[in-house]
Amino acid sequence: MDKVSEYIKEARIAKGVTIEEVAEATLLSPSIIKDIENGRFDKFSGDELYVKMYIRKIARYLEIDESIADDYYIKTREIRLADIQQNEEQNHSELGSTTFVDKVSESFKNIQGGPTVSKPRSKRVYEDHYIKRYIKYGIVAVIIIAIIVIVGYTFIFTRPNDSSFDNNDKTTIEGTVEKKEDTKETTDTNDKKDEKDDTKQVASTNIEFTKNTDGDFSFKLPEGYQGKTFKLKVELTFTTTANLHVNGDPNTYEGFQKGIYCRDLSNISASQALQDDSQCETIELEFNVDDFQYLEFNYSWNLGHRYYINDQKIPLEESDHNSPSNGLKTFKLTMVK
Repeated sequence: MDKVSEYIKEARIAKGVTIEEVAEATLLSPSIIKDIENGRFDKFSGDELYVKMYIRKIARYLEIDESIADDYYIKTREIRLADIQQNEEQNHSELGSTTFVDKVSESFKNIQGGPTVSKPRSKRVYEDHYIKRYIKYGIVAVIIIAIIVIVGYTFIFTRPNDSSFDNNDKTTIEGTVEKKEDTKETTDTNDKKDEKDDTKQVASTNIEFTKNTDGDFSFKLPEGYQGKTFKLKVELTFTTTANLHVNGDPNTYEGFQKGIYCRDLSNISASQALQDDSQCETIELEFNVDDFQYLEFNYSWNLGHRYYINDQKIPLEESDHNSPSNGLKTFKLTMVK
């Protein structure tokens, strides 16, 4: 890793640029560049992936071989694996020593004839509950017989004996039954209608997102969406240049300010920026549903940025943030109608 530091420092001096000029061109903090040139990589413990990206950006600006970033990352992993292997061997040695001492202690106790404590055995008592079972069956049988008697008694003594009474009450009874059936049908219809309304209401708030490729997403507004516009919110989590094009227009979108965002975050590492959202910058834009087709964001740094449509977060993956070799990252968002 010392060779990587010396290689970068010699290339910068040979190109005739200062650390501040390199920092301005790569959007990195001067202190980070100084640490890399002086080989102080211990300050970036846990952030090796970000340091790899830093070295690649510096090498690209100085026009030297970018593979030194991979050499640094591979060497760092080798050192870490060696430390892990050494710790495992040390723990294994300590474990073996402890086991030997335990065996000697146990043998010494056996030689002295120490008392051996045996574990008490639990005794299980099995009881026959057949009497309780028969009582339970008897109670159930009595209840069933009582129900049959009550139903029979009700049928016999409430049966009308007068035929004229049957004819007079038949219309009223049938009318009552029909009325109850109509009420039941109306209730069922209202319940089904309420269920459909509830389903429609749930579906109306759900935006569908589809990942086409890394950094390229499509979205579809809910069925029956009544709004004429939709809102896009972007949370920028690290220092970056940003530009926005809409519907293939080569010019910057009229409602967007092209330039550098999150300038205050350039003096810290990317991992520290992702842990603290207090200095993030938020962009909020509103687009017409009928006119909008797609948009493209262009960044110099796209790590950790978050996107929302109508406050619903787009599910990005880690691969959607990695910067390509040309140093420029594009995020594309297309509407499906």
